[in-house]
Amino acid sequence: MIERMTRFNVVLYHGDVESFMERLRELGVADVTLSDWEPSTEQRERMARAERYKNAYMRLGAVKRGKAEKDAEEEKRDVAPFDTVEEAVEALEGATERIAQLETLRMKATAELDGLAMWGEFDPAEIRRLREVEGIALRFFEVPTKQYRTEWEWEYPIQVVAQNLGGMTYFVVAQPVGEASEAIGLGTAAVELRAPEMTFAQKELQIETYLREEAQKQEVIARAALSRDRIWADYVELKNGIAFDEALHAGTEYAEGTVKVVEAWVPTPLKTKLEEFLDGQPVVWAEEEARVEQNPPIKLKNHFFARLFEPIGSLYMLPRYNEIDITPFFAPFFMLFFGMCFGDAGYGVLFILAIVLFWRKIPVRFRDFAWLALFLNIATVFFGLLTGNVFGIELAKVPELVRFKEYFVSNENMFNVAVGLGAAQILFGMILRIFNRWKQNGSFLYGLSTLGWVILFVTGGLALGGILDAPGVVFYVLLGIAGLLIFFFNSPKKNPLVNVGVGLYNSYEMATGVVGDLVSYVRLFAIGLAGAIIAQVFNALSVGLSGNIPVVSWIVMAIILLIGHGLNIFISALGAFVHPVRLTFVEFYKNAGFDGGGRKFVPFKRIDK
Repeated sequence: MIERMTRFNVVLYHGDVESFMERLRELGVADVTLSDWEPSTEQRERMARAERYKNAYMRLGAVKRGKAEKDAEEEKRDVAPFDTVEEAVEALEGATERIAQLETLRMKATAELDGLAMWGEFDPAEIRRLREVEGIALRFFEVPTKQYRTEWEWEYPIQVVAQNLGGMTYFVVAQPVGEASEAIGLGTAAVELRAPEMTFAQKELQIETYLREEAQKQEVIARAALSRDRIWADYVELKNGIAFDEALHAGTEYAEGTVKVVEAWVPTPLKTKLEEFLDGQPVVWAEEEARVEQNPPIKLKNHFFARLFEPIGSLYMLPRYNEIDITPFFAPFFMLFFGMCFGDAGYGVLFILAIVLFWRKIPVRFRDFAWLALFLNIATVFFGLLTGNVFGIELAKVPELVRFKEYFVSNENMFNVAVGLGAAQILFGMILRIFNRWKQNGSFLYGLSTLGWVILFVTGGLALGGILDAPGVVFYVLLGIAGLLIFFFNSPKKNPLVNVGVGLYNSYEMATGVVGDLVSYVRLFAIGLAGAIIAQVFNALSVGLSGNIPVVSWIVMAIILLIGHGLNIFISALGAFVHPVRLTFVEFYKNAGFDGGGRKFVPFKRIDK
């Protein structure tokens, strides 16, 4: 649900703004509406520095803690952090940039190394001396061995360096410098190569030099990692300073800048705390219940299970203040969709065991994500047992379990389950749309048209299921009510003819849209089936490729199973998350009439970590 907000307008004397904002930040309950402002040069530099420090902290997260000390201990030398955070960040940036350059140079040199192998050992200085002193230029060529002609040696001073090396012949032609730029009559098959500037050994030495320098730069990065905590602390201070500057520029100035009116928002249950604070300040203030046209910030307040899914909903956008929070309603469906896509009981059990065993090592701030993963994999185990899939093994085909085959859901029935779940979510979304439009427009009349569609679909479903007699009186009465609501109540307070026109358009849109939406849910069945088939293929490969050698066969089988199932777990888990997200944000949100666009409630307070 969306927590109610209260709006406060605070009138400040310009000389009290800074001290008031400091005290308001210490209170830490209000979201201050910020204004557009032009930061000074100094403030821009602080923003840029904060971004640099954040990037540095993130880069250093991949560096193993203690690497610098370990390297130093092995080499019997002392190592210490950089004197200042700025020095550590600059060293990191310089080392990172140089490593990128070295990797490019090394890749280029490695490619050139392959082109030097055929020329053997030679002296590049002697080649330059022949050109500059003796006036003799050496030209380097390659030609397919089958197209090399010995008669060329009668016309030109040719020295074959390597023959039939990879099907090619490499040779050198000596000519006077003045003739070196002229075409030579060797036909189109001979290709002239660039004269090598280094020998093979020299190029290898160059690559080793790049590698040594790269290792030195890695040591610099490892040393910078010793300052990672200090970098983050300085980043936090910079962010606090930037946030405070933004707060100082919040509000609207009046009376030639002597008075400022600042807008602040607070959750209604906490408004007493802000009222008591403001009563003790030299300010004038007024409060009112938030209205949607004021674009109040959004703070979600859900029970434990729904709260776990709030990060998923925030991947799209937050609801507006006059909308229903969709999170508690898509959460159960998302859990079921994930379980159906992942769909292997063995994989689900692995994740559940990993979460339980390593629970104490999971940081507190990530515990909600662990709970979310736990619930998702409980659904995975459920669907895996429902279909009889455990690590790619079909339980219905295990001799000891064949007698229970009828209790497992077949692929054909899983297709129907996927479509059925999709129909249920679409219908549920339409029901939510009734109340969403009611809340958005302040009248139940705005939800009557959607109610008509719900009645129509439910009536059709009951008739198809044989629960309701299609030609009966009740059937026609329900159709009549649905038609009346669809064609005459879709745009309340408008001309009936306009309503009929809009109803016709909505009928076309609904007829094509619902069918397309239902087809989208088939992916739930397809992804689960694909994961099961891939697991079965790896199981078959492990048996077929392991051979009959004692012990070795078991090792080969274990390797194939670990690699195969590891890849399948990664791909299946990724698909099991992405596709339910897509179904939620596209099909469900659309049918629920979700508009979104709300801004997150962010209380003005110090960032401690």
